[in-house]
Amino acid sequence: MIPYDFNGDGNIDLFIGGRSVPYNYGQVPRSYLLQNDGTGHFTDVTEKYCKELSHVGFVTKALWFDLNKDGRKDLILSLEWGGIVAFINNNGFFTKKVLTDKKGWWNFILPVDLNHDGNIDLIAGNLGLNSRLKASQKEPVRMYYYDFSGNGKKDQILTYYLNGRDLPFANMEELEKQIPALKKRFLYAEDFAKASLEDLFSAEKLKKADVLTADYFSNAVLMNNGNMDFTLKALPWEAQLSPYRDAVVVNANDDSLPDILLVGNYYENNIQMGRYDADFGTILLNHGNGSFTAESVNGLQIKGQVRHISKIRIAKKEAYILARNNDSTMIIQFRDKKIKMP
Repeated sequence: MIPYDFNGDGNIDLFIGGRSVPYNYGQVPRSYLLQNDGTGHFTDVTEKYCKELSHVGFVTKALWFDLNKDGRKDLILSLEWGGIVAFINNNGFFTKKVLTDKKGWWNFILPVDLNHDGNIDLIAGNLGLNSRLKASQKEPVRMYYYDFSGNGKKDQILTYYLNGRDLPFANMEELEKQIPALKKRFLYAEDFAKASLEDLFSAEKLKKADVLTADYFSNAVLMNNGNMDFTLKALPWEAQLSPYRDAVVVNANDDSLPDILLVGNYYENNIQMGRYDADFGTILLNHGNGSFTAESVNGLQIKGQVRHISKIRIAKKEAYILARNNDSTMIIQFRDKKIKMP
């Protein structure tokens, strides 16, 4: 939920982004634009001001930012199983603008003018490339959402490509727990291993299923070419080792270009996937024109699952507070051109 007076009447309105439908992951959730009447009463005006916003997708991050520099803040969203989109504010009415159509598991966006050309660029966190799941336009990761077991409740079947074959990620034991009928159809592991998706679930059911798709998992930067035309560029491989969940602008080397401190990790995966814990804090050193090198944070390891990072001040000096999942908060700051614990 993020506040902003989108219609300029002096009352703070709200955008509420839908992340998922409880117990029905795969069903697209509702998102809401709520207008404040000045007395603390909010009205759902999503259909009035932007119909596309109500079912935009699985929202992971939302922020109000004046992307087109017209004095009105626009709404920028990162999506899971979707791209990165903006809703341009036209006097309180919104027009959708796709910033990248690459479908990923996008976690956040950070707007910053990286090359001082007056156009706002975007740092975007994604799953990264250090995972068993690989995604491309030719061989995407998919999730089929349908009642495959016939019990009245829809199942989620995650698939990925392995040696050119589109296969379920779950193993035989996991699928049989979810869909018990498979036990009678595939008595031997060898038969299950040779089966195609159509053999497992039938072409008819797969055709009826809702299908979510991801074809791009790189952590990336979107460079603004002007007129809100963005070029997507993957970050260096050292910045692909874990999912990034947030970032903040820093000055790491005392030049005129903004550098970026990236934070992330995610532990709550199953055994087959393995936890994503390879990042200990990464600095993107900005060399201009969308060129970066990724460096570790000197003198400190940022351990844990960092969900948010924000800039604060301690004794008139900049510092950064990190919120870590299932862990304590952490504060770091620059000292002598290195990040160390204060």
